[in-house]
Amino acid sequence: MIGFVIKLKVYTTDLLFLLTKHASYMGFFSTLLKRKEKPLNLNILDNFNCPPVTILYGTKTGNAQLIAQQAHKYYHQCGIESECHNMDKYDVGRLPSEHKLLIAVSTDGEGELPPNARKFFQLLQHDEMPMLNNLQYAICGLGDSSYDNFCGAGKMLDAQLQKLGAQTIINRVDCDLDFKKSALQWIQNTYDTIVGLKKSEETTVKPEVEMPDFVSTRLLRRRQLTKAQVEQPVFHIELDNTQHPIHYQAGDCIEIIPTNPARLVSQIIETLNLDKSQELISYNHTLEYSLLYQFEITKLTRPVIRRYMKINDSAELKKLNDNKDELRQFINQSDVLDLLREYPCSMDADEFVSILQPIHSRYYSIASSYKAQSSQIDLTVKTVRFQQKERQYEGAGSTFVNEGLDEGATINYRLVSNPSFHLPEDTDTPVIMIGVGTGIAPYRAFLQELNAQQIKKKAWLIWGDKHQSTDFLYEDEVIDYYKNDTLAFINTAFSRDQETKEYVQHRLTDYKERVMEWLDKGAVIYLCGHNQMGDQVKATLIQLYMSEKGMSEQQAKAHLRQHRDNNIIREDLY
Repeated sequence: MIGFVIKLKVYTTDLLFLLTKHASYMGFFSTLLKRKEKPLNLNILDNFNCPPVTILYGTKTGNAQLIAQQAHKYYHQCGIESECHNMDKYDVGRLPSEHKLLIAVSTDGEGELPPNARKFFQLLQHDEMPMLNNLQYAICGLGDSSYDNFCGAGKMLDAQLQKLGAQTIINRVDCDLDFKKSALQWIQNTYDTIVGLKKSEETTVKPEVEMPDFVSTRLLRRRQLTKAQVEQPVFHIELDNTQHPIHYQAGDCIEIIPTNPARLVSQIIETLNLDKSQELISYNHTLEYSLLYQFEITKLTRPVIRRYMKINDSAELKKLNDNKDELRQFINQSDVLDLLREYPCSMDADEFVSILQPIHSRYYSIASSYKAQSSQIDLTVKTVRFQQKERQYEGAGSTFVNEGLDEGATINYRLVSNPSFHLPEDTDTPVIMIGVGTGIAPYRAFLQELNAQQIKKKAWLIWGDKHQSTDFLYEDEVIDYYKNDTLAFINTAFSRDQETKEYVQHRLTDYKERVMEWLDKGAVIYLCGHNQMGDQVKATLIQLYMSEKGMSEQQAKAHLRQHRDNNIIREDLY
């Protein structure tokens, strides 16, 4: 039967569902263990012996942790005792005894708290949390100003602490992607305020944010995964991990600083009527070099527009900036070239680069398991290229990795640990992996790891793309994992292969009994892909909680929130 299933691709339809239903009638699921949700208890610790300063961090990519640890180091260098804690490990019952609290927190997605900060925030809202009138605090928020709810996590914590009566040491600082300068100033300002300016002036050391070094490696191999000549092909990338080996875990990412598309650089220089070989006063490089390697030009942000308005006093540009909805749409659909063409202004090269932000890192999920193949790091990268506004747009990171490097070329990267997206520590825990497109990358790593550990029938893959014939990434590998029982089930959704579009959330509804049964067995749900997919899957889960568990809409939403707070639902969305 398995050979028949594989041959006719029926594993993407209802045959497995019928087999599973039959198995359930035979008592296959009769011994399910019901999940015991973790109760949210708040135990207030009276007169806890707290240090003069406690520093907490909530992070996903590690930047907030770097800031918190540097603040901790700086206070130690200055002779002030402090402690530094991951929010998820911090005992919130200490808060009424704390004196000074510093928080560095990143924002996840559209204004949400990072996974390791969610329980902390939920406990801040606990009915038994007393007023914190004796607490003084300062918050450094990290975010991306291209999102509407910029630094939303920091704002949420700030509002809740104020609601509890805590007093600010200094006003909250909101840092954009180029956070280093603002974060250092936050550390310095909190110290100055706590110890007093006179004592601060006697301090000779200065805070620093010491970023981890980039590692140099070689691009070993690159092969196309998509099976046709398409505008946005997907490539499998293999990087060497023997020359400067790093130990990574399935679910982690790497950070790459890309090179900007040469065509876009030329178009910008031509539009401004500038000389590409002109030396910039502040950067000791030519204009062309700086636009290729130093500045962000494929993405547009609010700070860039605000700085441009200081040079360009166009009434139309001011009108755009004043209209929140139109501004959001323009930013989402435009790059720096669009800004210059649609709102033209004469300026010299140094004026122009003064409005730009440093080039942003790109993050890619690792598509391999260290336990299965420690000698290399695999990536799954889709070339971003599309037509819009009568011209072609290209992504900086994807064209750099997929087209700008030859096999054997050197590439620099930095490991980004993603502990909130690792496999469960208990190998008996089932996992439901839901994703679209290149969101399959961490799941390939998961499957390699489960296979290496000989863990059978604990994984279920629900994945989708446009067309099965051209877009089924790693198809042969996925089928092999099903054949050897690493995968218990595969369910796919190829949205363009039928008249009515079907997506991964529809598979949850198709197999709703199995979803509930796996959750009752203690399964963890993973979501990887774009934010829209994640939102649709979470909305579908709410509907399933209501229809299958008899919950009200309010109860179902609270249940989803509890699942996210308890890491039963783990997300890597972008």
